[in-house]
Amino acid sequence: MKIRLFIFSLLVSSIAFADDIKQLAPTVVTATRVATDSFDLPLSIDSVTGEDLREGRVGANLSEVAPRIPGVVINWRGGAAQELGISTRGFGARSAFGAKGVRIYQDGIPLTTPDGQGQLGAINLDTLGSVEFLRGPFSVLYGNSSGGVVQAFTRDGAKDPTLSVTAMHGSYATNRDVITAEGQYKQLNYIVSTSQLNTEGYRYHSAFRKDNFNSKLTYEANSDTKLTLLANYIDQPYTNDPIALTPGNFLLNPKQSGSAAIAQNTRLYRYNTYAGVVLDHNISERDSVRFMTYTGHRENLQYLNTNAASAISRDYEGSDFRWTRKDSLFNKPLTYTVGFNYDSMDDMRSRFTATSGQIGPRTRLEHQKAFNIDEFLQISYEPFEQLLLLAGVRNSRMNFSDRDILNSANSGYTIYNNISPVLGLTYKITPRLNLYGNYGKGFETPTFNETTYLNAQAGTGPNLGLSPSKSKNFEVGLKAFVTDNTRVNVALFKTDTKNEIIAFDVNGSQTQYASVANTERTGVELSLDSRLPYNFNFYEAYTYLDAAFKNKIVNATNAILAYDGNRLAGTYRNSSYTELSWKYPAFGFQSSIENIYYGSVNGFDSNTILNTAEAYSLINLKASFRQEISNWKLNEFIRIDNATNKAYVSNVKVNATDNFEPGNNRNYTIGITTSYAFK
Repeated sequence: MKIRLFIFSLLVSSIAFADDIKQLAPTVVTATRVATDSFDLPLSIDSVTGEDLREGRVGANLSEVAPRIPGVVINWRGGAAQELGISTRGFGARSAFGAKGVRIYQDGIPLTTPDGQGQLGAINLDTLGSVEFLRGPFSVLYGNSSGGVVQAFTRDGAKDPTLSVTAMHGSYATNRDVITAEGQYKQLNYIVSTSQLNTEGYRYHSAFRKDNFNSKLTYEANSDTKLTLLANYIDQPYTNDPIALTPGNFLLNPKQSGSAAIAQNTRLYRYNTYAGVVLDHNISERDSVRFMTYTGHRENLQYLNTNAASAISRDYEGSDFRWTRKDSLFNKPLTYTVGFNYDSMDDMRSRFTATSGQIGPRTRLEHQKAFNIDEFLQISYEPFEQLLLLAGVRNSRMNFSDRDILNSANSGYTIYNNISPVLGLTYKITPRLNLYGNYGKGFETPTFNETTYLNAQAGTGPNLGLSPSKSKNFEVGLKAFVTDNTRVNVALFKTDTKNEIIAFDVNGSQTQYASVANTERTGVELSLDSRLPYNFNFYEAYTYLDAAFKNKIVNATNAILAYDGNRLAGTYRNSSYTELSWKYPAFGFQSSIENIYYGSVNGFDSNTILNTAEAYSLINLKASFRQEISNWKLNEFIRIDNATNKAYVSNVKVNATDNFEPGNNRNYTIGITTSYAFK
């Protein structure tokens, strides 16, 4: 009854839009590839501004802001030896290595390889203008492994030449320093930033250092032609790996390192760099084209706690071309984009014996290659003033090859093909209330990590007989402005997946995967953003997710891995983010209190109670000051995370015996940014 009254009150409302409303509905590009007001789109997408990313935050990675996005989970893993994992509506939650099932981009350059494995670590928050989080059916227009899309955009440099220096210090001997130079010289806009993060880490054996460089140079030849040069570099010269804990060891001491971490000196060396060129050109008032090409290289050497070490040397490259036309059909606005993209990866993967952290003989050497060639079409049409139609289709071809250099018999080649359609409708009931619905079909191929072993016990491979999972995605929702200063978004979703890839057999660090699971994900996402009187602001994001198996799964030895109805490991049924902030503009003062809640999460698909991490709730506090003196700008902040000193599991490693990764205890960070504009 309350819900009906709430909707009725929105229907009868007819107050005109205010400026605050427009600010609460940001312009986004990820969903349509054309700048569009997010309020009108028939899908779920949220954008976080660069100011929100950096204001009163360390700015080290996206796990700091992800809790405020409904349906998205990016948990800090207590160390930097493993890439951050990410899940959207349960996609990617069961990834054993970094990001899987979610596409990641920075400035249009994919940070997800053609096989579907992605990394968030290359995203530089210091220079970002915004990050967009797309969930639901329209994600399928980005191809393989696109249960969701995260796209980061580097901002333009300031109009006046400006030099900024940031220094931060915090708990666990954590220091972060950033230098940014930006400005405009004639037709050239530039922003260049470099940073270094050092920490001893909360847990034993978790110290690491990370260096990062990011740059964007934009040359505007004229009002119709723009050329952008992008470059990014990360280096982790040392990164200790504390290893996840067993549930028992977590209860004894969450700060300790995991099994054999110190004895085997588990650690990582990582290097990643890429560069890209983007050309934007307006052919006419109606037609525009965009061409992007990029290339990159990655080195990764990891010492494990299983008397082994693994190494990857990767070259990757790709191109993307799209043509957009703004037209009309029956005198109604019609916009369509046609394009194609090509991406490739070339890996040399090695495995060695390792004793007490010292590398030994090579036991595996494989040359793995993959590339995709995709074509896509996307259309936006408004046949009536109150109706928006958004549709698209993507054709994907994936080629995988794996050549075992030490044993040519263990080699193979496979091709995957898929067509992903999507359709969405927005019905604009009033200028303040939109109802929408959409449907799409997606797919997810196995990654090279998942094809490594055909038999976990024998250690043989590759397993190129895995089938890609296929999903059907449904979503309905509403977007409303309850008042001039309050926005509400509600989305209900359902996803059915066939042949989902799961861990089928495990032998130490050797895992065999199989395409045997049928799953269902249903849920609700809610967000509320309200600008209250006296400079207060209230923000709430809530997600309910029921992600479950729909069939009984038995492995080769007749062991039951999951029953029909078991929850998918790594997924949270309930999660929420609440923030109350207050600012006093006259003094340049801002402050906020955050509450982050995650429900219990299963570490195993079998849903064993022993490996289920308990729910937790965290309180974070932050405050900052800003001053402007002539050409100088100063910004000081202090924040306290986990103010109540809660012991909690921030992440679970799915289906691993040692699978509890503890979150940090109470900790603080203080920082100052000094900027000088050369006017």
